[in-house]
Amino acid sequence: MAKVPDKQGIFFELDGVLVSSPDLGPENALPFLPRSFEALGRIDPSRFKLFLATSRQDIAFGQRKEKDFTRFCEVLIDRLRADGIQIAKIYSCPYHPKGKGRFRRESVFRKPGPGIFKMAQQEFDLDLHRCWMIGHTSLDLLAAQRAEVGTILVRTGQGGQDGQFDAEPHFIENDLFDAVVRINQFEHALRC
Repeated sequence: MAKVPDKQGIFFELDGVLVSSPDLGPENALPFLPRSFEALGRIDPSRFKLFLATSRQDIAFGQRKEKDFTRFCEVLIDRLRADGIQIAKIYSCPYHPKGKGRFRRESVFRKPGPGIFKMAQQEFDLDLHRCWMIGHTSLDLLAAQRAEVGTILVRTGQGGQDGQFDAEPHFIENDLFDAVVRINQFEHALRC
């Protein structure tokens, strides 16, 4: 009898990993980083649920309107769905303790806290020890480590050069595409 796969997920940061920025271009064009869109198509949806996990300081400090970010996410989800790529959920935190107006507050969902991962665990019955976070900052890595999620740092975006926290990834890859290849190789080795 075949073993039922663990409930696994792959979390990834939005800008710096999947897209260059959450800004729509002409005719709602999405600024995908090279090979990032193709990377998502290489993930086995029967094994992994996909999640965006992003802290939005740009919203907290008034550099981006929440409605513009929401519109970007709607276009992104529609584009991915049209190609058969399902994002289970977008977890975003627009709060910061030094933010402006209603966005000025602490939140357990703001990275480097592990709240995003813990919420996904509850909502999707995930085994966090069998999940991955693909990020480009030490903030991404530390949040995932606090949730005991595997970590991959990509060299796109800030490429780990943000200097905010001392957090070592499990793996370092060039981009999202190579990170997905690494996860697939790692998971294949576990099944053999």
